[in-house]
Order: sequence, then structure tokens, then C-alpha cells
Amino acid sequence: MAEVIEEEKKEESVKKSSGVQERIGKLGDEVDDLAKKTGDEASKLAKSINGEIKSLTKDIKSIDVKDEVKGITGKVEKLADSTGDSAKKLASDIKGDIKSLRDRVLKKKEK
Repeated sequence: MAEVIEEEKKEESVKKSSGVQERIGKLGDEVDDLAKKTGDEASKLAKSINGEIKSLTKDIKSIDVKDEVKGITGKVEKLADSTGDSAKKLASDIKGDIKSLRDRVLKKKEK
């Protein structure tokens, strides 16, 4: 009986981790969209992205990602106010940060 419960916990953990990975992957696309938006559209999308990033910290309890999340959300807020080449560079930086976050989650999952 204990083995069945343990197996169910492992399956739930894998499903949750897989969902987190998908959500992190989608954030990259949303950041690209944000780089193209301005004004109210950019503000709304930035809030949505930041809300999603912050909700990830609740799902990723096994590692401390607060510093990364704080850095990413700060950059997303700046991106909402940026245009042109600076927006493209900032979007690229954010996507790199998101990739690093995803890699940390994957590395922790492998352990």
C-alpha cells in the first residue's frame, strides 16, 4: 500500500514538473510578443507575464528561485516601457533568464 502511495506521489511530481516546464516555455513566446507591444497592451501583457512567473515560484518549491524571479519580473516591467532595439535586447536577456530558470528546474528534477 505504501508503495502505491509513493508511486502516485512520483507521478504527480512528474506531471507538475512537466506542466511547469511547459509554462516556462510559453513565457519566451509571450516575452517576444511583449517586445512588439506598446502602451496599455504592453502593460497588460507585462502584468500577465509577471503574474505567471510569480505563480511558478509557488509551484517550484523544491528550489529557491526568488532571486531569479525578481530579476526577470523587473526586466519584464522595463520591457513594457521599451521600444526598438533596446526592447529586442531586453527581450533576449529575459528569454535567457527564463531558459536558465528552466534549466535549474530540469536539473533539480533529475536529482
